[in-house]
Amino acid sequence: MNFFKTKKWALITVSLWLIAMVVLSIVAPTAKEVSTNAKNGGLPDEAQSIEAKQYIKTYFPTSEGAPLFVVMHSDEPFTKMQYNEAIAMLDHMVETTTLEAKVLPLAQMPPQALEAFTSKDKQTFFVPITITGEIEGKVAKQAINKMAQQAEQALPTVDTYFTGPVAIAGDAYEMFTKADVVLMVSTVFVILILLIIIYRSPLLAFIPLVGAGIVYMVVDRVIGLAGEAQLLTIDGQALSIMLILLFAVITDYSLLIFSRFREELMSEPSPTLAMKKAMKHVREPIVFSGSTILLGMLTLFFAVFEIYRVFAPVFAVAVIIILMAGLTLLPALFEIAGAKAFWPFNPHKKKTGHKEGIWHKIARFVIAKPWRAMLPVIVILIICSTQISTMKYTFNLLDSFPEEMSSIQGYQQLEKAFSKGDIAPTTVVVEHKEALTEQNVQQLVKVLAKQTGVQSVTAQGTSISQVDNHFAKLTLLFKDNPYDEVTFDLLEDMQQREQAIVKEASMQGATLYYAGETAEQADIRATSEADLWRVGAIMIVLIGIMLGIQTRSMIAPIYMMATILLSFGAALGITVIVFQDVLGYSGLSYRTPLYAFVFLVALGVDYSIMLMARIREEQRTHDLKTAVLEGVGKTGGVISSAGLILAATFAVLMTQPVLDLRVFGFAVFIGVLIDTFLVRTIVIPALLVILGKWSFWPKKMK
Repeated sequence: MNFFKTKKWALITVSLWLIAMVVLSIVAPTAKEVSTNAKNGGLPDEAQSIEAKQYIKTYFPTSEGAPLFVVMHSDEPFTKMQYNEAIAMLDHMVETTTLEAKVLPLAQMPPQALEAFTSKDKQTFFVPITITGEIEGKVAKQAINKMAQQAEQALPTVDTYFTGPVAIAGDAYEMFTKADVVLMVSTVFVILILLIIIYRSPLLAFIPLVGAGIVYMVVDRVIGLAGEAQLLTIDGQALSIMLILLFAVITDYSLLIFSRFREELMSEPSPTLAMKKAMKHVREPIVFSGSTILLGMLTLFFAVFEIYRVFAPVFAVAVIIILMAGLTLLPALFEIAGAKAFWPFNPHKKKTGHKEGIWHKIARFVIAKPWRAMLPVIVILIICSTQISTMKYTFNLLDSFPEEMSSIQGYQQLEKAFSKGDIAPTTVVVEHKEALTEQNVQQLVKVLAKQTGVQSVTAQGTSISQVDNHFAKLTLLFKDNPYDEVTFDLLEDMQQREQAIVKEASMQGATLYYAGETAEQADIRATSEADLWRVGAIMIVLIGIMLGIQTRSMIAPIYMMATILLSFGAALGITVIVFQDVLGYSGLSYRTPLYAFVFLVALGVDYSIMLMARIREEQRTHDLKTAVLEGVGKTGGVISSAGLILAATFAVLMTQPVLDLRVFGFAVFIGVLIDTFLVRTIVIPALLVILGKWSFWPKKMK
């Protein structure tokens, strides 16, 4: 007997996957253990704000480090004794913390110096602690927890909060660590329940989850090995979304294989031979589906913003292993289970009668009246897409986090007690071809203070560098929120008018560099916008080429991509309506459009590929209209089930504490439903019928 025609091949395949899983679990770290923060907040070294930061590090070394703000609030004005206790507590914190830290020598400063750190009502007092060296989220959180205990003991009647970049990093680490466990449990639960409801077969519901569990263990450890070897940067959010993608796509492939396996079992009693026939038909759509997802993720390599770019290698590794599993592990699991996978139903029992199912009825209506079926859908999607023009962006990371986080509470207390600009001052680095004097600096201070939107400009202490007197450093406060796009616009306007500003200050030839949160976020906005257009264009071209290869057509990729882009626009428009207009959020994360675009295009094209593959198969024995009827009718159940599960899986992200993930999860949820039940079911079949013999041009049609 041929070895490949026996169940032994399936057993060996599953065994090899299990061995790989066990070995990797022993020798490799998890991806989360080696995750790191993006360098420069994701910006390239040549970004203006990063250049400014580098100048500060080089010419003002005592200013180097990330701030940790200790915010203290009392219901009564701070007394002199409380000030002394707070200062002593801060000194003790710095001496005992595991972080490399330094604090202002407040005890040696005159009493009036404390006014700069105290609110007008004297009830809120804050001090920045500068943390130098590398900052790991786990280490930062442990150190801050210890500081919080010390503060509670030293000042029991004062509310103490920790905020700023270091505290945010610690809170984010703790939040994502807890969220990942909830995310995995929720994902498995949702998939399991939906599979049991849809297919009413317990074993069938567990097979995709078993396969996904094995694949996840392999993917997680392979990424962990790569991260440990510093071959790639691993982002926490990328891992969370990768988990969702993996379980969703594995389930999709399982349902595609299962559907065709059941169909073949009706005429072939041998599970091995039935699976062989089934894979002959589904191998191509799985390969093209995996390839389009892979191409979509790889386009992120073209992003300049590292926060986007780090997604590419993580998802590329995951998709390659998912594709391998779809061609080997999943069919092997179904083959081993055989007819038992369908219990309590008998897959060998053929359907009797000629009663049409719902999908055949829908397809028949679309074929008979394609314009009537398609136009209402197109109009609705276009109307929803127009809402994108009202989309507002938020660049404040804290807007994404839950309000109960200590770093959020500390930030909010600072907002209440001080002016908005005080929260994140901008540092202006001045470079001049001639040696600077205090007179030069003060003249520039006066000119900058007159600029629109500027609250104040100060030259604290010795503003001229002790390393090189061609450099000076100023502190600039904006009137408006330093994270608001209005403030970004003001800063960019000042950058564009740089020559006029230095000329007015009689410092021709000087160059101004801006560092700080406002400068970095303005650079992020410009970089992110450019990446969206660049990545989007490249992705459309690459996936269009892939669709052309799969359909053997020059026309099909055009209308397929057009419908996918329309569904993306509608999904993003609906997301804007729900989160901005209904839920009242001031804005959505600037990352939402690019993330939603990449995933909706890469995943949305999946179901069109599966549909077109079946239509092409039916064309071998039928004319175009009949092929469309049979293609939609026979794939309707499996694709709709897969789409529903995929959408529900991404909807799990809406349970996460991070607003970015909730918005992204909702956008993909809506987009997948649109692709599954409107685009794939109505629009594409209608276009095929309307275009007729041109549907797959230049291939001749029946």
